[in-house]
Amino acid sequence: MADKLILNADLNYKAVDYAPEKCVVEKVIEVSESEFRKFYEKPLKSNYYLAPYKSLMGFYDESYHCVLFVNRDSGDGLLVNSEGADYARYSQLIPNARDIIQKHEQSLAIDDLRTHMDCCINNWLEQYKNETDICISLTEFINDSNLAEILADYVSVSLSNHPQIENCTIGNGFIEATKRDLTEIKLYCPLSFRIEPEDSYDDLDEVDSANYIGYEREINAAVLADLYSDKDAVERGLAAYFHNDNLDKKVLSAMPGVETRNGDIYGVITVKSYGELSKVEMIDLVNDLTGQLSDGFGEGFEQREVRLSDENVYISFWDCDDDYFLKPESEVFPEQGLNQGMGGLN
Repeated sequence: MADKLILNADLNYKAVDYAPEKCVVEKVIEVSESEFRKFYEKPLKSNYYLAPYKSLMGFYDESYHCVLFVNRDSGDGLLVNSEGADYARYSQLIPNARDIIQKHEQSLAIDDLRTHMDCCINNWLEQYKNETDICISLTEFINDSNLAEILADYVSVSLSNHPQIENCTIGNGFIEATKRDLTEIKLYCPLSFRIEPEDSYDDLDEVDSANYIGYEREINAAVLADLYSDKDAVERGLAAYFHNDNLDKKVLSAMPGVETRNGDIYGVITVKSYGELSKVEMIDLVNDLTGQLSDGFGEGFEQREVRLSDENVYISFWDCDDDYFLKPESEVFPEQGLNQGMGGLN
């Protein structure tokens, strides 16, 4: 069986016919083997992965708009349309989904290149049909105008799809591209401050965050010192730890810190990106950064004391309360109208 193609498929018993629906994949999300197993073993169970993407799913334009979850290990996928629910109301197993995605993402120029090279090979075989050896000069490639045009198309498509590029054109023997301007947006979250209790056997005591207004410089220095312990985060901050390839390319940096606003002190992540982030990219960004604040940088930072005045303080950028948020400036301080609107994010 090792040399046979193996598919994980759902076979219908005595199927009368098949009536596939047009499904538009709005988002591809890779998940671990264990998370994927939860999906396909209990698709009707509430799943926290679906909540951030509910707005992307539904039926409109005569199509089902779906999210495709891909098993990071096997490459199989589960196509989901929750229609606003927290479970997979509509779903379908897609064998070898990763291969399908990769094929779809291939540039047409690659197909053109393959066709052109097949034609060249056939010509060479015909040219040397009476010869034992075949000798092909590299100058044939250099002087091949069709090949140059195909490669130019490929480079142009690749540049156009790059997050840093605004537009790209081919003309007069050149490929010209314009880079996107760097834009900045700030995401704010509440902070928790805890100090050591009088009784060493007690839990840390939580203190009102407003007590630490005026200590922004000391706290930000501690944050930077924490980041600078990892050379990858020196220039990019939390962006150095992105798992999303698109965010990794489009976001230059995501630097955490604190600011005083409206009589209180907040956590803030200053995000610099190549052009404004789309709604989907903002969802991905908030999810990724929230994860880092709860289980990455934030988890490590809250365990290290920061000396403020005459006491050791433990500062957390995340908590499990229902009122926790990580939102753009315009949503946290709407009355000040300071930042570009990026859509409602929870």
